[in-house]
Amino acid sequence: MKAFLHHLRFAPLVVIVWVILEEELSVRTIVVGAVLGILTLVIVDRYVLRGDYERLYAMGPLRAARYAAALFVQIYLAGFQALHRLITGRVNVDIVDITTTLEDDFRISLLANSITLTPGTVTLERRGEHLRVIWLDCVSRDPEVAGPMIKGGFERMLGGGRR
Repeated sequence: MKAFLHHLRFAPLVVIVWVILEEELSVRTIVVGAVLGILTLVIVDRYVLRGDYERLYAMGPLRAARYAAALFVQIYLAGFQALHRLITGRVNVDIVDITTTLEDDFRISLLANSITLTPGTVTLERRGEHLRVIWLDCVSRDPEVAGPMIKGGFERMLGGGRR
């Protein structure tokens, strides 16, 4: 019961995601979304994560919202850029190795996934702080040049500093 009450605070977020996925705003959709969402949170918390993951993965709601908004904008901007390159035939695809200044696994994974979600780039592999990326607009294979271009502001927003 304690776990249920603990996860109840996520009910509004879970319901919003469920309504978006169902593409229907009704009492039934809201109730089903809340029940399934909270039940899923309780099960994952108890059987999958089994630890103090909230402290490890904490970003704060404001930081997470800013990051999500920036990612959303970057996905659309990069999509138009990639489309333009494909239509004009100015494509220079290559694989580039870059390094991140991020240190914790959660943030490095967020960065790698953000790179993959952005059209024109796909993260192929992650080994520690090193990422291997397919880049549609490869202007340089030098990690010092390519890294900032591929990572954009994502790394800074996730808490990475300069090395």
